[in-house]
Amino acid sequence: MLDRLAMVFILLGVCTSLMIVKDILRRPHPVRIMNLVWPITGLYMPFFGWLAWWFFARKSRQKSWLTPASRRQSPEIRQIFSSTSHCAAGCALGDIVAIPIVSILNYSPFHSLLLSHAIFSLALSFVFGVLLQFFALRQLEGFSIFRALWQAIKTDFFSLVVYQVGMFLYMELAFCFILHGQIEPRVLRFWFMLQIALFTGFIFAWPANKFLLQRGIKTVV
Repeated sequence: MLDRLAMVFILLGVCTSLMIVKDILRRPHPVRIMNLVWPITGLYMPFFGWLAWWFFARKSRQKSWLTPASRRQSPEIRQIFSSTSHCAAGCALGDIVAIPIVSILNYSPFHSLLLSHAIFSLALSFVFGVLLQFFALRQLEGFSIFRALWQAIKTDFFSLVVYQVGMFLYMELAFCFILHGQIEPRVLRFWFMLQIALFTGFIFAWPANKFLLQRGIKTVV
C-alpha cells in the first residue's frame, strides 16, 4: 500500500516539475537561477508546486522581484516562498547527490547510516545553496565574484542549517519506523519519505527566511 502511494506522489512530483519546465521554456523567470529552482520545487511539492509557480512567479513578473529586501519591512508571502524554495533547492540537490555516495560506499564512517547521510547532505547542501545564492546575487546586486560569494555564505548558512534540521528530524522518524534502518535508493518508499522530508525542511526554513528578509539580510529572488 505504501509503495503504491509512494509511486503516485513521486509521479505527481515529476509531472509537476515537467509542467513547470514546459512553462519556463516559454516564459523564463527574470531571475535566471530560479529557472532551476522552480522545477526542483515541483519535485517535492506535487501539484502545489505548480500552483505556487503560477501565482507566485508566473503572475507576478514585475520589477518588485528585483528589489532588495532591505527596502521592505514586511516581505510578502510570495517573496518568502521564493526565498525558501531557493534555499530548499540547494538542500534538495545536496541530498540527491549525497544518497548515492552513502549507498555506493556501503560504509558509515560515523557509525550511523543516517548520520553519514546527514553530514554528507549538509556539506553538499551548503555548497549547492551558496552557489545558487551566488548566481542570484551576481545578477540582482551586480556584486564582484568574491563579494557575492562571501555574501552568499553569510546569508544562506542559517537558513540551510534550519532546513536540514527539519528534514532530518523527519528522516530520523522515517528511518526508524518505515525504512527499518536502511538507505535504499531502489525502493520507492525511500524516495517518498525523502519527498516528505524535503517539504518538512521547507516548513522549518520558512520562518528563518522570513527573519532574514525582514532584516534585509537576504535578497528577494
